[in-house]
Amino acid sequence: MEKINTYFGELEHMMRSISLAGLQRVLQLLEQAYYNNHRIFVMGNGGSAATASHLALDLAKNTIVRGAPRLKAISLTDHVPLITAWSNDTAYEHIFAEQLASLIEPHDVAIGISASGNSLNVINALLLAQRSQAYTIGLLGAQGGRIKDLVDAYVLAPGQNIEQEEDAHMILAHVITRHMREVVRSYAQSLEAAGAN
Repeated sequence: MEKINTYFGELEHMMRSISLAGLQRVLQLLEQAYYNNHRIFVMGNGGSAATASHLALDLAKNTIVRGAPRLKAISLTDHVPLITAWSNDTAYEHIFAEQLASLIEPHDVAIGISASGNSLNVINALLLAQRSQAYTIGLLGAQGGRIKDLVDAYVLAPGQNIEQEEDAHMILAHVITRHMREVVRSYAQSLEAAGAN
């Protein structure tokens, strides 16, 4: 029980240490994308791939509000045939960038989730997004790795280990989803009010 209590205590301390200013910058980019009808692409490897899928699902489905445009969120981790084709025919480091190359447009948003911050396939995709004049976001581990220095906004999860960093990323995914749902709800109310005048 002592180890469990220690883990919970460290997790609570980590969550209280997350930069709210960094999170606010992330939220601003996502709001901007929504208001301007741009898309949000999410990617990661391993546990971060699962979080990327979960975040894209939540943003696409759990932010729907009647009377408002839907938020456009796409996970790059779910098309297994395409991922394996690019990995087999070129290299694993290209699996996300090659998907983005067919989809990304200026002012879209690309989110890379990486505890190390050094996943080459995520880095390559974020660099391609930047060349395409899209915005880039990192949900990263304690140190941030290379990704911290190349994205427009990031949030570090200052955990003691990768499990805690991944815990934080899932919590952040839910915080982001709840925030964006309120953004969409407020937008629906403003559209309704404008239509009534």
